[in-house]
Amino acid sequence: LERIQAELGSRLSFREAVRVLNLFVPAARPHNHRTVSNRLAKVADQIEKWDAASPYRISRASDSAISIFIDGAYIRAVPRYQGRHFEIAMGRVVSPGRLPRQFAAAPNVATGKHDAVRVALRAQGWMPGRDVTVFSDGDVGLQGIVLTATRQPVTQILDWFHLSMRLRHIEQAWEGLRHIGDLNIYLRDITVHVPRLRHLLWNGYVDKATQAVNNMLYQLKQQVRLQDINHKLKRLSVLISNLRSYLIQNTRSIVDYCRRYRSGQPISSSPAESAANSLVNARMNKKRQMRWSPVGAHRGLQVRAAVADGRLKQAKLALAA
Repeated sequence: LERIQAELGSRLSFREAVRVLNLFVPAARPHNHRTVSNRLAKVADQIEKWDAASPYRISRASDSAISIFIDGAYIRAVPRYQGRHFEIAMGRVVSPGRLPRQFAAAPNVATGKHDAVRVALRAQGWMPGRDVTVFSDGDVGLQGIVLTATRQPVTQILDWFHLSMRLRHIEQAWEGLRHIGDLNIYLRDITVHVPRLRHLLWNGYVDKATQAVNNMLYQLKQQVRLQDINHKLKRLSVLISNLRSYLIQNTRSIVDYCRRYRSGQPISSSPAESAANSLVNARMNKKRQMRWSPVGAHRGLQVRAAVADGRLKQAKLALAA
């Protein structure tokens, strides 16, 4: 019954979980939403203790790199918290020959975000010294979590989707401008480079792409008068400038995506996006109006991750009747 209460509490609002329990598991005394909340908290604490005490699981495919797909999400905070929202770090650890392992952690709790990542790595057979590849949107904070967890250098790969979306915004902005008057003549570098930026970055030519971006920005600065006349052109300048900063910040994380894609290797952090949807959005965001404390959100996420991975059934929990 305790496991059922915890699982329902992680999937549904506590009051909705009580209605389901009263319907399918009737008792002499009706179930209470506070009891479901307390049970979820106790189960979450037990899961964390069980995971932390688990020994390293050595993987048979120890030569291959373990992949970490990590992302962040924001959750509405309770009124007494220091801000309106706080950020959750969650994602998925993938090792050849094993089922994926999901993880999630909230800020300002006893178990740090890097601890959650390290536990997930250990469960996937990682040992210190084994290569780790991190897929993220380039956020320095998320990358730092993995570095703290592994305590060793890791391979950073910038998520192609986030990079592609920045290119898409520039392409759309230029498409709405290039047929206006003689802009394609005055802005010849933009006419030439915008169509080839995607090809350059897809094939890992980050230096050439950065040079092309610099050329476009230089030409835009020479046409300040045109920017004052056309606000769309000014927006294009801002988008290209933001792309330049993004490329400089993530130069070492941009790889030959074409080669990886053709060889069947991942190029996107979509597994992390999937984890965000299954762990966070379905219970804590979207149409859910509940506000959370960091501790409460962290406990709910531990149970949701355990349910998603099938670990809740396997965990050795010491729960009172």
